[in-house]
Amino acid sequence: MNAVIYTPSDTEYELFTRILREEAPDAKITRDPDDGFFHYDPEHDFVVVSVDGAKGMEQVIKHRELNCKTMVVWITSDRYFAGMAIRYQIFEFLTRPFTEADFRAAVKRFLTGDILPQQKTPFWQRTRL
Repeated sequence: MNAVIYTPSDTEYELFTRILREEAPDAKITRDPDDGFFHYDPEHDFVVVSVDGAKGMEQVIKHRELNCKTMVVWITSDRYFAGMAIRYQIFEFLTRPFTEADFRAAVKRFLTGDILPQQKTPFWQRTRL
């Protein structure tokens, strides 16, 4: 697993890192520098975006557009972004307050390959009903 974590919170970063290390000891985990620029690496197969508002939404959408195989866990305080999460086939959408068990379950689903086929397909290539 090659993961990147986007969060301004040191506490959240430590929580996510601890869980990822417990579930996938060989995982390579990096943190986005949050320097005002978006940094995207196609090598990341697991992305955690724990950023509220439009900035978080932009990061999620950009990751899905640039590398559709990247599984994104989107964590936000705004439950109204759920529609966007569905549209872009986000791997996991969590709203605050979330539990450690919620995030751990998402990591386990990823590691066991419990991924929907449409989550591996670019949103613009999905069949429209």
